[in-house]
Amino acid sequence: MKLPVRVLAVGGLAAVLVSTVGLSAADASTTDSTVTITATRTAGPGVRAAADVITCKITAHNPHYSHHAHAKNRDIVNVTADLKCSKKVAGISIQVALYKNNTLYKKSAVKRNAGKNYISQNAARRCVKKQHYTGVAVGTVNFPPGYTPSSQSGRSQSKTVYIAACKKK
Repeated sequence: MKLPVRVLAVGGLAAVLVSTVGLSAADASTTDSTVTITATRTAGPGVRAAADVITCKITAHNPHYSHHAHAKNRDIVNVTADLKCSKKVAGISIQVALYKNNTLYKKSAVKRNAGKNYISQNAARRCVKKQHYTGVAVGTVNFPPGYTPSSQSGRSQSKTVYIAACKKK
């Protein structure tokens, strides 16, 4: 089951409110989730050029036990996400949430870039063994002037991953 997300436009970028509606452990898999959003700029009157399209992909990677944190004697579960566009855009933002057993466990700050085509963010918190973890990423793209739509948001949800032990494999 997907987690519903409400997106509110704030100053051209998004403030994200992630609900804590349940997930199913039956969703377990090892495949990341990617969602594509696009905007198009049509050629001007009398111009025979093809329309210009910007494609952006938001990917919520599967939660995992952090081997980097393990090296520092910390037991951390981490989820990362990124948003990549085919061209530079006016503005781009992303926020990531980590769920443990269907409940919001950690939510990152909203990260923003202007004039770039890529952004990434993560959410991490203490690992608790024998739990189901899911990542959700919400991104907003403000496309350059002349593109339709001018702004669009997308939401990607990772698979639910069972972490049996908080230790390095």
